[in-house]
Amino acid sequence: MNDLISLIVPVYNVEKYLDKCLETITSQTYSNIEIILIDDGSTDLSGEKCDKWGQKDNRVRVIHKKNGGLSSARNAGIDIAKGKYISFIDSDDYIDTNMIETLLNIINNYKAEIAICNRYYVFENEKKYIRYDDKITDLVMNSENAIFELNNFKYFDMSAWAKIYDKRLFEDIRFPVDKLSEDYYIMYLLLDKATNIVYHSKPLYYYVQRVGSISKNKKINFDFIEAAYQQMKYVEQKYPKLETCVKAAYASANMTVYNMVLKSKGKCNRSQIKQFQNEVRKYLNDILNYSEWSFIKKVQAYLFVRTINLYNLTFKLLRKVKKV
Repeated sequence: MNDLISLIVPVYNVEKYLDKCLETITSQTYSNIEIILIDDGSTDLSGEKCDKWGQKDNRVRVIHKKNGGLSSARNAGIDIAKGKYISFIDSDDYIDTNMIETLLNIINNYKAEIAICNRYYVFENEKKYIRYDDKITDLVMNSENAIFELNNFKYFDMSAWAKIYDKRLFEDIRFPVDKLSEDYYIMYLLLDKATNIVYHSKPLYYYVQRVGSISKNKKINFDFIEAAYQQMKYVEQKYPKLETCVKAAYASANMTVYNMVLKSKGKCNRSQIKQFQNEVRKYLNDILNYSEWSFIKKVQAYLFVRTINLYNLTFKLLRKVKKV
């Protein structure tokens, strides 16, 4: 086992976080890696830091490009990657020193095309918690099962990072440029192309929760809903058994986007709220009949459709309970 692994790291104005990220990457127990740093038009010292790391470690390749967004940067990395496998690491996050070796062993042991690991959520005060189920042994899935799990958020989600992919999966797939939630647009397509996918429950990726990140943007993320809709239409045609699953996921996407607005203290006008409610209403029966959704989530969906004010109150109460 000595396959080259391409680690693609988009970089944009993360001078505070970049060194820690790259320290954990260059210290990997699996050393046959190329580290592709895509400086996406940074206006702080991130670009200079990239160059210094390129001088320090000959496995580091640096590309400076005009700012084009996360998808553009990742696509640029995919286009020049030489490895048999690729992995994406966000430059404000960091990874366990044996993440690559562990996931590559899984790829080889199970003859898989995608290996996924659990992650920590890390906060500014250095507190962290494990995001997904860490009590199971390796979960081996085919495409249909993996798409099912993708939409239930029990083991993993749409994030491009915390995964290793056979590069051949990206032969005709790229991240959509000028879209938010870019991972959502392609993850089900990648799982569909793979025949063997494995989830490893040990957390090896550290997802840093920082103020000012893309995920904290107050803009209403209609792209998230569009991606869910595209997935629904694709999956219900190819995997009829997953029809209820992806319809519930689409309805959930409308609620999630509204929740994002509430969390960020942004604003929705009445017509936008009505639009969200109408889309959830279309699939309310699918939600209520979906065995994977909790009773509380079903009640929330019902309240979302019937009375948004009561839904808002319930949402705020549940947020307080989670914080406690």
